[in-house]
Amino acid sequence: MPTNLPPQILDLEKKYLQADTTPEKIKALEEYLSAIPKHKGTEKLRAQIKTKLSKLKLTFEEQKKHRSATSTAGGRYAIKREGAAQIVIIGVANSGRSSLLSALTNAEPNITNYPFSTIKPVPGMMLFEDVQIQLLEGPALFEGAAEGKGWGPKVLSLARNADGLILLIDLSSRDPGSQVKVLINELYEARIVIEEPSSQVEVIRKASGGIQVVNYGSFNGSLDQIRKFLYSNGITDAVVKLWGNTDLDDVSLALVTSVVHKPALIVANKLDVKDGLKKLIELKKYFNDKFKIIGISCKTGEGIETLPKTLFNMLKIVRIYTKRSGKVATEKPLIFYGEPLVEDVAKEVHSEFVKQFKYARIWGSSNYPGERVGLNYELHDRDIIEIRTS
Repeated sequence: MPTNLPPQILDLEKKYLQADTTPEKIKALEEYLSAIPKHKGTEKLRAQIKTKLSKLKLTFEEQKKHRSATSTAGGRYAIKREGAAQIVIIGVANSGRSSLLSALTNAEPNITNYPFSTIKPVPGMMLFEDVQIQLLEGPALFEGAAEGKGWGPKVLSLARNADGLILLIDLSSRDPGSQVKVLINELYEARIVIEEPSSQVEVIRKASGGIQVVNYGSFNGSLDQIRKFLYSNGITDAVVKLWGNTDLDDVSLALVTSVVHKPALIVANKLDVKDGLKKLIELKKYFNDKFKIIGISCKTGEGIETLPKTLFNMLKIVRIYTKRSGKVATEKPLIFYGEPLVEDVAKEVHSEFVKQFKYARIWGSSNYPGERVGLNYELHDRDIIEIRTS
């Protein structure tokens, strides 16, 4: 233990060891951490306590989620994610959610002229080049949804668990801008933000793929520190998104915070109606390029063809193709996000490949075809990789 620690440290440590419940342990450990002065001699101790505190808070959050899931059993809206990513279409009643889902996917939702006809999420698969992205049509969102009214919480739960959102707006309404405000406000009340934050870290757990870091800003340290920190917390597969100026403390905080950022595209439907184009221009002008807004018409098909590529780019998906020596590359890519490393691909292909790794050859973003690279080489969309092991 570092020297020059306050005399009450031993008492606070004892208080933590004697705590019975998880909330009591969290409170005691927070008091313990706040009592330790910040200097070079206490850096390691403070880091260890922060790691322990993060694990406790994660445990507490999982306990709360389990209790919540148990109390609402039978009424959950969870839809198994398929394809490269999942995007939820949300909008007010009669905005055209079913029509958009039908236009972009193979789904056949019930399209009606009356409101609130969709009462459960409807999935469909959208194809962009060689990537399938799952779209979900959620029931209509409305003012007060985040307060627990109707199916509002279930729709917002879909949005929280998705990889991205489409906010569908009806240009035939008197005030399309008010629809945007309602949707954004309800998301915000559910602690979901679509505006890119000035400084934030989001950790999205995945079933496989290793630790992938998507850096939109400036991280104070090495990205490898993030991977080691998450590994120490028992997280081996996740996408970490960084915005603004962040550090390892922000990553630690992200493990316990409930605010999430979701990339979103505002799609203004019914461009074919009278004054539709005028309202679209006014909508873009009002929000002053704060959000990306695209005008479409599900009735005429105008603008629909641009959506798959726009949504693909919004998700920051990276396709990596693997090949064996002397063979052609696989047709089906591995899916990653941001800037995956060769190490991430090696882990995805086989758990032993990192241990046995010798070098990799890269075609695409490399300086020349077949360039030899190491585990820390950053890959880009459509790169082809050939991994050589000892």
